[in-house]
Amino acid sequence: MNAPGSAFGTSLKSIRSDRGMSQADLAGRSGSTLRHAAFLETGRAQPSRYMIQRIERELGLPVTRSHVLYDTAGFASPYKCRAEDSADVQEALNLIENRLLANWPFPAFVLDKRWTILRHNLPGKLFLAGFIGEQNEPPNMFRIFLSPEFRERILNWKESAPIFAARLYREAADDPELADLLDQAHASGLLDGLDETFREDVPVFVPVEVLGPDGNRLRLTSMLGQLASVQDAVVEGMTIELMVPMDTAPENCLHAAANPPRDLDAAE
Repeated sequence: MNAPGSAFGTSLKSIRSDRGMSQADLAGRSGSTLRHAAFLETGRAQPSRYMIQRIERELGLPVTRSHVLYDTAGFASPYKCRAEDSADVQEALNLIENRLLANWPFPAFVLDKRWTILRHNLPGKLFLAGFIGEQNEPPNMFRIFLSPEFRERILNWKESAPIFAARLYREAADDPELADLLDQAHASGLLDGLDETFREDVPVFVPVEVLGPDGNRLRLTSMLGQLASVQDAVVEGMTIELMVPMDTAPENCLHAAANPPRDLDAAE
């Protein structure tokens, strides 16, 4: 039988291990003793709210992990975990879409923690033409990238697959649904041979080379970001992905695709 408080202890130990800290390190950072830190992890001692506040501050915990500590310790969390369809979260998504995505001239997306596409701009819709807006379920970036139809458009899968796989492995570690997707990718052979792609002369960027809307080769990389000062666990788990062309050729192609001639617009 688990000791009282063991759920908190398990969460605390996981956080400490992820940061490569010893119990002595945790004790020193949180102003506690080694004995007390050990008792917190085994459930023999219960944390105070002040102790949790000190741990989250000293370890710089994200809202999501702080929320878990409060919850497993039996305290009401000061942070919210709103539903994605709540008014507050939709307002945050509207802000990102209208102030950022709409002004980014290249493909841009808002993804949730499972990489479901929540919002996108016009260049993003064109970039994923045939994958957005034609599905019964919201499109998922991982599933799109793993689909045979999209991979046919990727011209350097062998070089870009390890970068994509690293992101999938990282996210799948904390999500059973993505872990299942990772298993499917392994079973289908999509990730075979990744160990053979090791290079000593790794470049600064490993772009994805993909066929663009006009059939030309596009070399792209991405910037990943989040809004600062987020105090909600759901919004904190969202990622803003802004695609960046590596040279002027894809830039011109994407601009042309996103801004068709006016007479074509009128004909539609």
